[in-house]
Amino acid sequence: MLEMAGALVRVRDGEIEVLTDPKVKWCPLRSGLYGHGVESRKTVESVLKRHMEELGMYGPHRVLELSDRPVSFGASEMIADAMRSGLIDAAVVVCEGAGTVVAARPEVVAALGAHMTGLVRTEPIEEIQVGLRERGCLLLDDRCTIDQVEGYKWALAAGYEKIVVTITGKRAFEAEEIRRRASTSAGEGPVIFVVHNLDVTADQGEVLAETCDVVWACASRTVREVVGKRAKLQIGISIPVYALTDRGKRLVLNRALHFESGLVMHRATLPYGPEEKLPKPLF
Repeated sequence: MLEMAGALVRVRDGEIEVLTDPKVKWCPLRSGLYGHGVESRKTVESVLKRHMEELGMYGPHRVLELSDRPVSFGASEMIADAMRSGLIDAAVVVCEGAGTVVAARPEVVAALGAHMTGLVRTEPIEEIQVGLRERGCLLLDDRCTIDQVEGYKWALAAGYEKIVVTITGKRAFEAEEIRRRASTSAGEGPVIFVVHNLDVTADQGEVLAETCDVVWACASRTVREVVGKRAKLQIGISIPVYALTDRGKRLVLNRALHFESGLVMHRATLPYGPEEKLPKPLF
């Protein structure tokens, strides 16, 4: 079960069933990546089919290593570059067929996150689990448990020190718990990335602003208004990425360092972005 563009989707044995209409009617990122205009159940299905055909997602032949960087300032791209630069040594992420995963190789992180959307729950896919373990990844269990707090604990226990944890905005409580646990451990604690933030409430937005390092705006008005106003750095306009801490800024700027196309950087009051360039509607 997953969410894409706000639509709830079930993928079972290679069959896609879009259960609800997408809440987002137009997304500049999805439009640029996939060439779609108005979002519908058909566009959601076609994107998932493309992911399954190109990367084997949601099935036993899933690609588990990738060098491509499909999103300019996506979370997996940012983490992979940080690993290559020595800024991060492990990432706590999620993968269909496996649940919470601790990964320490940039090409694995890139593959798991390249087109990952809002994974709600998943059942075991043995080939994915075996393949991840062969690549040095840690899995919480064989039942596909998704628990980023436990994933962080596993990463610490494995001896990793420079850790990124990805969570979703609806699970903001995980960021609070991770910070509580990190306060009792040596070191700075993890860098917390927050992705898939559609439907974030005002209270959740406050938690994200107070506890997290880098937050993706997605199609959330709350994130723009609550988190964006407290950001130290914004990169991107239509789907902004907000860095709230110096450690977050470092990882965002490290991605910019490795970005091959041109960039413009200038001083601005945050959040910044013309209304016509934003997803429609914002929630």
